[in-house]
Amino acid sequence: MCGWILKELGPDRPLHFSRFYPQHKLAHLTPAPVETLVKTCDAARAGGLHCVYIGNVPGLEGAETTWCPNCRKAIVERDIFAVTRMNITHGKCRFCGTKIAGVWG
Repeated sequence: MCGWILKELGPDRPLHFSRFYPQHKLAHLTPAPVETLVKTCDAARAGGLHCVYIGNVPGLEGAETTWCPNCRKAIVERDIFAVTRMNITHGKCRFCGTKIAGVWG
């Protein structure tokens, strides 16, 4: 899947892996293992995708962070639905000046 996204949509297409957590009529199932999400996210990033996130895992450090594809510093930090820190200036990484895909402003 990641290879297809990279080839057909490009490395800057966001990819979000959301943890399954059993509730209501699926309460008898087990939650998705966090380790599986981390390995999957790491594999997607290693495969060339720049904007890969893990959701529905409160407290997992760096899971919702956007990293600069060049200098690997945190450029957008999030906490669930809120942006807590933004290190993008005029569409570029504040640290190294690399252009960051997206609409910023």
